[in-house]
Amino acid sequence: MRSREKWGLSPVFAQPVKIDLGTLRLGAHLKGPIVISLESGEFLRLEPGPDVQVRCDSGRLWITREEDPSDTWLQGGESARVDPRGLTLIEAVGLTKLSIGRSAA
Repeated sequence: MRSREKWGLSPVFAQPVKIDLGTLRLGAHLKGPIVISLESGEFLRLEPGPDVQVRCDSGRLWITREEDPSDTWLQGGESARVDPRGLTLIEAVGLTKLSIGRSAA
């Protein structure tokens, strides 16, 4: 018997599980960008609001917005201004470190 099963734990799944880390709200007192590490398949949901600057420090990101046919892909060192109209998702493709903050006009 495998040790996981011996203790009544579920077997390890072969497919990754997507995790929603919640809705990101950039507070009024934010002094600089927020740095976040995401595992493959984890994602952030952005609230509708002012433009934000997203920088992929390492790894790869997929950014998609509802009712917008053009998606944005970022790799380590790339950044983009994102206009979070409607539902906006930022998903990691592999282990990824990103910075996100208010856009500088």
